[in-house]
Amino acid sequence: MKKFLFIAVLLLAYISANTQSLTGTTGYFNMPSGELYPDKTMYAGASFLNKKYVEWSNYEYTSMPVFVTVTFVPFMEVSIRFTRALGREDYSSTNGDRMASLRFRPLKEGKYWPSVVIGFQNFFTTLESGNASHFNSTYLVATKNFRLNKVLHNIGITAGYGSEIFTSADYQFIGFFGGIKITPQKLEFLELMVEYDADKWNAGARLTLFKHLVLLAGVEGMDAFSWGVSYRFNLP
Repeated sequence: MKKFLFIAVLLLAYISANTQSLTGTTGYFNMPSGELYPDKTMYAGASFLNKKYVEWSNYEYTSMPVFVTVTFVPFMEVSIRFTRALGREDYSSTNGDRMASLRFRPLKEGKYWPSVVIGFQNFFTTLESGNASHFNSTYLVATKNFRLNKVLHNIGITAGYGSEIFTSADYQFIGFFGGIKITPQKLEFLELMVEYDADKWNAGARLTLFKHLVLLAGVEGMDAFSWGVSYRFNLP
């Protein structure tokens, strides 16, 4: 029975893994990458972030970002996210963090050069003090993929740098970040990732099933379990 289920998963899995991260934008496990979703693609999903590494909730509550990410032109990705601290009794129905992210790709990956993306994460706030802005980052990131068919289906390498351009209550991906992802041969629907997100080391795995369902799970800081799920829609 177990063997049958394993074969069924192989047959139903999408032949190419996608790149939804815990943040909802295109990336590895937690950090962003220099890639974009395919043109006219929309992802909707949610993540469950271990409280140990969520400054926004004062490290007291598991946080759940719910997101929608759309690539409606080939060079730009837009993401809208609402994050809520689970189990916090003093929250009203209006409390939580709302954020928007924009990612532009001035350079598409080629045979001899990487793809490059400029990202603006939660760049807008209604307060001049920045106290209403969280998870803020402005970054430049590049990704290059290599196909090694005799050993691995694909290996991707990403490096980026984030800065504190906009005033914010707290930040994410500030400084150098980078990572590597590996897609095993004959398991093209699976991605294995190790990364440094400018604050800590993470490791995770992403599985794409039924052509649309993306499952993501791993450990932040190598000791705190976080996971996410999303669904892909193809826009007309």
